[in-house]
Amino acid sequence: MTKAEVIARKGCANYNLGKCLGVMFIRVEGKLRMVYDSKFAGKDCRAGSGDCIYFNQIVMKGNNVN
Repeated sequence: MTKAEVIARKGCANYNLGKCLGVMFIRVEGKLRMVYDSKFAGKDCRAGSGDCIYFNQIVMKGNNVN
């Protein structure tokens, strides 16, 4: 398991037995919104791949990983 996957397993609300639930948080006009992203839902966790905005912007920042 990669370091990113370990972090996802411990701190990502979307992580479910290695699969992504597809729930993402985005900012729209200064407000935080929750959206469902079918590109990620039910698929293998892509933590560390660089294309999961939720992981990069929420999970990693919450872990203070530099």
